[in-house]
Amino acid sequence: MTSHDAGDDGLPPPHLGDFPHGAYWSAERPADADEVEAESPTVQGTEIRLMWDYGVRVPLWDETGLLPEEPAWLRDALGLSAPLIEELTRWGEEMDAVDAAPSRRTPEAYEQLDRRARALARRLQDELGARFTVRYRPW
Repeated sequence: MTSHDAGDDGLPPPHLGDFPHGAYWSAERPADADEVEAESPTVQGTEIRLMWDYGVRVPLWDETGLLPEEPAWLRDALGLSAPLIEELTRWGEEMDAVDAAPSRRTPEAYEQLDRRARALARRLQDELGARFTVRYRPW
């Protein structure tokens, strides 16, 4: 038996590739995989923070950290509209662009992005209703 063959327990050797395809023991789906996928997405706590961080496309956070950025998750978990998700994504991308280019880091650029973020926070609160409190945290 080579190191690439199945072991005595019948399991293939571990694959330690890059996320999300790494660190698994079997190519077969676990018996309860459909149940796990069917669970509704959750948000921890009652507060959603809108705050930018480098490399973040959709800058929404709960008490445990950055929320998933996938539009389907944001729609299903938070009930956000496609236009709001697109605007949040655009804002995150523009913040990255300003931060990445020293020549664009002007007070005016940051002021404009800050005004847009405050408006996005109000829209986010409107769409979330009373389920969550939205807090905007300027950089």
